[in-house]
Amino acid sequence: MPEDAIIKEEDRFHEVEGEPFDSAVCPGCGCLCEDIDLTLKGDQVAQVFNACSWGLSKFHLGHRFLREPKHAKIVFPSRKGPSNQSLPISFEEAYGEAATLIRESRRIVFFGLCQTSFDAQVKIVSLIKRLGAIAYPSEGMLLDPFFKSVKSQPYRLATLEEVRQLATTVIFWGANPLHSCPRLPTRYAVFTAGINAPDRHISRKIFYADPYENDTGSFAQRIPIDTENELERLNTITEIIEEESFSIPKELEMLIRAIEASPFVAIFVGRGIAYHEKPQALMDGLVRLCNVIHRGRPCALLPVISDFNAMGLYQALIFNGIDLSDNPFLKGDLQTYQPEEGDTLVCIGSDPFWFFKEEQLSEIQSLQIPVIAVSALQNQTTHAASLVIPVALSGVETEGLAYRMDGTPVWLRQVLPTAQPSDLTVLNAIEERLEE
Repeated sequence: MPEDAIIKEEDRFHEVEGEPFDSAVCPGCGCLCEDIDLTLKGDQVAQVFNACSWGLSKFHLGHRFLREPKHAKIVFPSRKGPSNQSLPISFEEAYGEAATLIRESRRIVFFGLCQTSFDAQVKIVSLIKRLGAIAYPSEGMLLDPFFKSVKSQPYRLATLEEVRQLATTVIFWGANPLHSCPRLPTRYAVFTAGINAPDRHISRKIFYADPYENDTGSFAQRIPIDTENELERLNTITEIIEEESFSIPKELEMLIRAIEASPFVAIFVGRGIAYHEKPQALMDGLVRLCNVIHRGRPCALLPVISDFNAMGLYQALIFNGIDLSDNPFLKGDLQTYQPEEGDTLVCIGSDPFWFFKEEQLSEIQSLQIPVIAVSALQNQTTHAASLVIPVALSGVETEGLAYRMDGTPVWLRQVLPTAQPSDLTVLNAIEERLEE
């Protein structure tokens, strides 16, 4: 476990003076941990307890991986000038320019959408439908195949609390929780006591499936797979359990025996499956494995989600009566985006320019595609954007509803005051100008 993965209890001996803010919800990842205790001093968070390094950065108004977050916040709206310099403008001007760019485009392409409140996501989905836009959610590469699979094969979902209390066999497939949801192992899946696991990780059998060894191996046994045989190996595991076969390959014996002896099995699937040549087939295989195991004992499958409200976006789609497995505008991996003349990119709470391939970046530049960045923090996208609209940091400077990775709704309280508008306020203002 990384040394900075959690703020330890003994650190409370170094408490600073200030106003306590107990049981805050952390918008660091899809776990939405609700046991975060803060000390507020003026309009800043002076101390954070129980949070991982991601949560620590969020409450200090910075990026997940930024050690010095004080320069990350965007203060005022801006647009690119003739010499490519950033020129400060008012919020009213920014809303008007955003509406103009959207109105004049042939195709609107939304990116991100998973780091904001549920109310803002409902508004985004409404705008997408109205504008005939397309969207690349930041967690689409995982959740697009996930929802397609679960529609064709109904399966068992569980809460994270059920996993903590009941699971004695835990499998991470294509997921490294230490780099996706740092407190998932410590709070829910591995290093925490439960009804069926009173001795914490000693009571559990932990496995991970990955073509390469990684630091999950510090507490889990690797299921040997490679990029060529991953799907075949998954199907083999399923068939052995389904047929109750006595012929078990030696390298799979510990996994099969652990599943057979477990009163409850939890499978966590991560973005790693998206790098397989057949991600949909792999996801279908994992859902099938979950269902086969479930015939003999409860088994749950959960996506490991890094963006704190990715599940909220899909709830918003359902709220709007949209089929998650078959619709014309929801896309998966943003690296499949093909820039076209007349596009306008609208990036909300995300940094797609960090993930775009070089060819995509070159094409966006050569086609002079306008980029609207609605963001609380500076990043590569805001640096390249034609128009930047700063917002309050969702889950810290604004309150709102979010959905945990297991689909549980959680209310995030406002922790800090802010002069910046919320994502929803900005979206409403742009919509009003589109209607003028």
